[in-house]
Amino acid sequence: MPLCVSCAQPVPHLYTVYQSANNVRLEQCPSCHSLADPYVEHDNLIVLLDLILLKRGVYRHLLFNRGSPPRYAATKPGPDGSKESPAGADHMTENARWSFTLRVGLAVVFIDAFIRWSELKPPSDSQEPWTTEDAHLFGRVLLGCLIETLTFHAGITVSSFIVLSLLDWVASRRTVKAEPSSVRQALRYSHIPLCLLYSSATKFFLLFLLAVWDTSSTQTPSTAIPHAYKHTLHFENPLLLSIWKALDDDTLDRRWVVRNVLGGMAAGFGLRVVLDCHPIFTTLIILAGWAVKTGVSSFVSGFVGQDRIVGEAWLEYSIP
Repeated sequence: MPLCVSCAQPVPHLYTVYQSANNVRLEQCPSCHSLADPYVEHDNLIVLLDLILLKRGVYRHLLFNRGSPPRYAATKPGPDGSKESPAGADHMTENARWSFTLRVGLAVVFIDAFIRWSELKPPSDSQEPWTTEDAHLFGRVLLGCLIETLTFHAGITVSSFIVLSLLDWVASRRTVKAEPSSVRQALRYSHIPLCLLYSSATKFFLLFLLAVWDTSSTQTPSTAIPHAYKHTLHFENPLLLSIWKALDDDTLDRRWVVRNVLGGMAAGFGLRVVLDCHPIFTTLIILAGWAVKTGVSSFVSGFVGQDRIVGEAWLEYSIP
């Protein structure tokens, strides 16, 4: 059953179709009295922008509501007049979701591999845009990204299963038992890897901006001593000085921050929506997935970077 994107309560249908597929009316949520899912009428560009901006409603639309059958004003149950049992329909939706996750995952792995390959590729004097060494390096990076992605998603899924099982066990031990939330009732384990793939949209968008407007190669270090104004901050504490130097534009690795810090925050937000648990538990799940990915990255770095420089660069962007 689909969920309202505002209050996450179940609704029977998201919209009603009249006479033709172009004549539709959005349904109202009986709990919060707002439109159950306004993203049904939105363009894909609006959905993508809200996904990059980490809107809670777009996660519920993409994970729980997409593909939900509408209500038909006519007497027939559907376009072909056939009915499907709830168990059979849920099984078909689960298989379709896994298939869609596989296709999106392959596209995300290819994009991630191309970005890492462009960062790891050593400078060459060859006039050819694509050499045999570049092809071999891209193949190793692609395989390494595939292994890392599978490991990270497996670690997150297993950690989510453990955390949710513990939460259910604690809830069963209470004297006053409460019904699980509608999000937990609609949750399937195929939602977790798909949620992680959707959360990577923010990371890849920022990495694309850094690739287009890369200021690291255009900045020239200034040797002139800046003028000390009246309100200039002066730090004498060694800890504050180290933090200030770490945040300096000349030393700050923006790609590492985007890939690990902002990417981890986006993944944690997506898991917070799909798991419907406290942010502390989602943080622990992300840390567990990072720990598994770190161990695999240390093992894969020897294969991806056959020399020491490329291997260390791979670990630099893989390990949080």
